Amino acid sequence: MRGGIENPLARFRLPGVLLAFFVLFGTTGYLVIERWNLSDAFFMTIITISTVGFSEVHPLDGPGRLFTSVLIVGGVGTMLYGFGVFAETLSEGHFLEFRRVRRLQADVRSLRDHFIVCGYGRTGTQVVSEFQSLGRPFVVIDNNPEAIERLRHEGRLHIEADAADEEALKEAGIEHARALISAVDSDERSVYITLIARALNPDLWIVARAGQPASIRRLELAGANQAISPYLMAGHRMAEMAIDPTIVDHKASRRTEGSRPPREKPSRPSGPA
Repeated sequence: MRGGIENPLARFRLPGVLLAFFVLFGTTGYLVIERWNLSDAFFMTIITISTVGFSEVHPLDGPGRLFTSVLIVGGVGTMLYGFGVFAETLSEGHFLEFRRVRRLQADVRSLRDHFIVCGYGRTGTQVVSEFQSLGRPFVVIDNNPEAIERLRHEGRLHIEADAADEEALKEAGIEHARALISAVDSDERSVYITLIARALNPDLWIVARAGQPASIRRLELAGANQAISPYLMAGHRMAEMAIDPTIVDHKASRRTEGSRPPREKPSRPSGPA
């Protein structure tokens, strides 16, 4: 979103400046060369540039015809250039894209008591899916082109920016947010994001992903309320389930309930006799 969507009307700056120049050039030329009054000079310039086919306001002498020829070439060329810019802007969907981004910005500004997800990789995607299923308001911050493309395709609120950028966090409404989840792949960036987020909102609940176990303490010192290593959690959970097969992931069970027939509960393996 902050990634730099330009107002489509800004594409018409150059054609507009050129058109204004030729209108001024033509009006001044007829005033000086033909000694016409301002009204006649301006009118002649307009009908010449627009090629509407009206007759000359007054008969032209040799220098006047030569000047008119120059005005036709320059003015008509500018008009055609302007029409070309308009056609390109319309065909490439710049107006629709600008409208979509403005609507997205308005939706983000209206968020309150929401969750900010920094990073839309594997971890961030899963976090967002959880929020989506629970109906929780959220906004994602990422600047990876692949992640942005997925977010646009999925129609999810997002800000195209570096999550470690203070302005991006402010745009995400960090002052009104309920919590921030730092799910970026770099532990160094996660520490920096946590530091900035804590400075901007001292009461914010912050959960940070730690790629390395040694980073957990750093993230906690930076201000994270919870620092989680997905690898430690997954390893611990897998070991638990291998040691005691009776352990059931109740959350996963609720999701898959009814999707497959019940099966017999596994029994704990006995040790050697």
